[in-house]
Amino acid sequence: MSHSFKKSSAIVIAPPKPSNEEKRLAALKKLQILDTGDEDIFDGITRSLKKIMDVPIVLVSLVDENRQWFKSCVGLPVRETSRDVAFCAYAILAGNSEPFVIPNALEDERFANNPLVLGPPNIRFYAGAPLVTKEGLALGTLCIIDTKPRTLSQDDYNTLKDCASVVVNAMELRMHSIQLRTIVDSQNFDLNILSEDRLKLLWAVNLFAEGFVMWNANQQVVFVNDAFVQITGYTKDEVTSFVGPEFWIGDETDRNAASTLRRAFASKTKVDLEMQSPKKNGHTYRNRLTIQPMFDNNGTFVNYFATFSAS
Repeated sequence: MSHSFKKSSAIVIAPPKPSNEEKRLAALKKLQILDTGDEDIFDGITRSLKKIMDVPIVLVSLVDENRQWFKSCVGLPVRETSRDVAFCAYAILAGNSEPFVIPNALEDERFANNPLVLGPPNIRFYAGAPLVTKEGLALGTLCIIDTKPRTLSQDDYNTLKDCASVVVNAMELRMHSIQLRTIVDSQNFDLNILSEDRLKLLWAVNLFAEGFVMWNANQQVVFVNDAFVQITGYTKDEVTSFVGPEFWIGDETDRNAASTLRRAFASKTKVDLEMQSPKKNGHTYRNRLTIQPMFDNNGTFVNYFATFSAS
């Protein structure tokens, strides 16, 4: 059975759009999470917060172009509402991770005529912690809602903020898992080579301080971690056009080291090197790297991966 909230004829103050709206929406689409099914990691957080905060409604709300959509929803019979009436659309405006708190919606001119206040679910109290990416983009909120006015203690404020960080990490790790599975599917990798455990391992390398790169059998870069971006200055989208290890070779790179690196790639052999490498901005760093080819159980070459650090 579908449910909907009744619209009010009262004038509602629609929230403005953030100044980085275009980038924010692009980041949200990139997560590939909108209109997906229930997932335990998100539902576990909302169920737990409902008990901890003693509230009837907890949501993981993602603010799309014209709607807010709930990845996880406890206490509401719907999975989305119009963005024009969304409290969460106000919560993301500051662009930081500090919770947005409304003790009594009837006393706030932004929400007093809101149909979600005047009718079901009869919102009075709202507290939403923005879901902010590493790039500083607020994609939505983890929010708690009550049908009676209340305040938020400092402990509850901190708990909500901490749980929102967990939600952001879960969304980003979920995206990396999808990307890795796409690599597996596109390259027809043997699942004995990239089993579920190894996928989780690659998933985790995104959190490492050391840079990580993966190429496919055609020497095209298919995955880098966050440390790669921080060290080199290239974005993850930019590196998908890179072929081979040439991004590590510049005018200040020792010619012998460059030749050794290229030979190792061509011959599919492991190599350990220390060399001067360029960043995107033209500066250089001392690069200590290891490139390792991967083979399946039949000895067929599958792909390359590399780890590196800068000094």
